[in-house]
Amino acid sequence: MAMLARLGALAGRSTENGAEAESSDGVLVRVTLNLAADSAAQANPDQIILPNCSIRAFTGTLEAFAANAPLVRGTDLLVIEIDPDNAAALEALEAFAAGPGARMAVVAAARDLTISATRRLLRSSIADVLPVPFTHEELGQAVESARAGLARRQATGGGGGRLGHIVAFQGALGGVGTSMVAAQAALQWAEHKRVLVIDLDVQRGTIALYLNLKPRLSLSDLVEADDRLDLEFLNMVAERHQSGLSVVASPNDMTGLDAVTPEFMERLLDVAAQNFDLVVLDMPGVWIDWTALAMQKADIIALVTQMSVSGVQQARRQLDVLEANGLGERVRVVMNRMTAGLFGKYDTTEAASVLRFPVHYSLANDFPTVSTALDEGVPVKKVKLKSRIEKELRQMTDAMAEDMAATATGAAA
Repeated sequence: MAMLARLGALAGRSTENGAEAESSDGVLVRVTLNLAADSAAQANPDQIILPNCSIRAFTGTLEAFAANAPLVRGTDLLVIEIDPDNAAALEALEAFAAGPGARMAVVAAARDLTISATRRLLRSSIADVLPVPFTHEELGQAVESARAGLARRQATGGGGGRLGHIVAFQGALGGVGTSMVAAQAALQWAEHKRVLVIDLDVQRGTIALYLNLKPRLSLSDLVEADDRLDLEFLNMVAERHQSGLSVVASPNDMTGLDAVTPEFMERLLDVAAQNFDLVVLDMPGVWIDWTALAMQKADIIALVTQMSVSGVQQARRQLDVLEANGLGERVRVVMNRMTAGLFGKYDTTEAASVLRFPVHYSLANDFPTVSTALDEGVPVKKVKLKSRIEKELRQMTDAMAEDMAATATGAAA
């Protein structure tokens, strides 16, 4: 377990306050405060009220913040406390501001600021400097500066715009219907969003088949592109489904797992999130460096299993790894192929007890409807209107969309 835990970076914990909705008065700015304990006590997010601004507190190191990809994507302004005399800490902050944090405004907060320390900070990639403790007015000025920069980027379509969300579908074991759930969920989300599905199961991927597509290009072409991988190349490889859904198919030939690298996966997901509202990943059932990185990037990890001894036991093993990598809070357990009991209800009590984890969603075992939908590459509602499986898929996708929206704005889950 210790070895597996090292596959993913440590994720920090955050506490979040309610968020105001974006209005015509200005662009919503999502602020994360990363302050020392005594400073955080003086800057309680619940007591800071700024127009069109959501504020959350994050307790953890800069490394932990940078490793929490959903939180990074959901931050427009990072206010982080730093000791300007600590050369290593300053270098790490400068590297973050110039790299992963380039899309956001990074503001350094420091105690007992001197003119030389302020100059040293402002000579770096850091956007601004705040004294500790800072007033609400001083924070408000930093927010307005970040808002202006965000509005300019959105108006010009330049780099640094808001990034899309990522949902990873992981099977507890083979044959539980993970690709079916991923494909049908993506079709539902595509009704209102720009959605890209990436089939990362490089040896047994079936997403293209389940959507009745015969793509000329595949994930292999993106891997071979290497440094040429950009938005234009991704759009060229992605096959368009009649629903508007875009699909990157798994390789046509059996491909070794080592053909994909963490560096490639990082670039692929960053490029995909820049171009789509939602990126759906159909994951292989293995834990290696690049699959761990993909999981770390995901806002939600949908762990698909079924109500059987092996299904529950293997789901618990997957949960052990996910929790060891600090990803437990992102997991949503999906119990597929359920048979209703008395009064048409599902009983997942015993499974949840064994899992020591809630079963979030249950999907009916409707083989005729699902198999026809997969053969024809259409949503299940096109096969059987108002079916139970379609209703339950809708409940799942709507709930996940709400969770992602709440995370993006800093609202409490």
